[in-house]
Amino acid sequence: MAVLAVVNQKGGVGKTTTTAALGVLLARQGRGVHLVDMDHQADLTSAFNYNDADGQLYEALSKRGPLPVVPISDNLTLTPSSIDLARGETQFVAEVGRENLLKTCLAKAKIPADTTVLIDCPPSLGILTSNCLAVADALIVVVKPGGFEMRAFATLEELVKTYREQVNPKLMIAGFIMTEVHSRRAINDVVEEEIGKLYPLLGRIRVESELMYATSEGRILKLNRSKALEDYAAAAEKLKEVMKWD
Repeated sequence: MAVLAVVNQKGGVGKTTTTAALGVLLARQGRGVHLVDMDHQADLTSAFNYNDADGQLYEALSKRGPLPVVPISDNLTLTPSSIDLARGETQFVAEVGRENLLKTCLAKAKIPADTTVLIDCPPSLGILTSNCLAVADALIVVVKPGGFEMRAFATLEELVKTYREQVNPKLMIAGFIMTEVHSRRAINDVVEEEIGKLYPLLGRIRVESELMYATSEGRILKLNRSKALEDYAAAAEKLKEVMKWD
């Protein structure tokens, strides 16, 4: 089982769209994919037109039970989120083994061993994100063009180093995906060049409304043609290359 966390402590960079798009595209190729929505805003859950009225993920983490697994489409399943998960940001901090709650629950989940797990991380560096870093084999960092992104990336990089040394020795950064790319903006090249010196560029996602609306309106499964989706398809191939998947 390969576990990848899609991460950036800043909101609005396209983590949810990235997680959903990669999940759908990999599943269409026949790869078993399980998505985990670790953000209490539950945007990934909404992207698949699902509503977790029972707070299943919060209950699983609280009781250290198996992650809920909801079938979404062929080769694609989901652990949905809800506003209930917001309580975990304060509640879980006081618990013994708090950084391994997700790892424990994932190990108990009824998911085939050859499944690829993609985790949509919350836009913070709190206990829920810590759980994502503790269980992940690799991170996909989503960035937008801009100076703030460079500073945020540096902060995340330091956190990854700490986790690799103290919590999860296998943790690595698989690469980064740049979203909201404007072909004529020089700032795209600056951010890409600086981060690209250290990690692979998995993809450059063009600015486009169709995929964004499909995700926010819960109809991404029905979307087949989109410039941004084409870019994510290329990113999925690059990811398979970096991760050495067949």
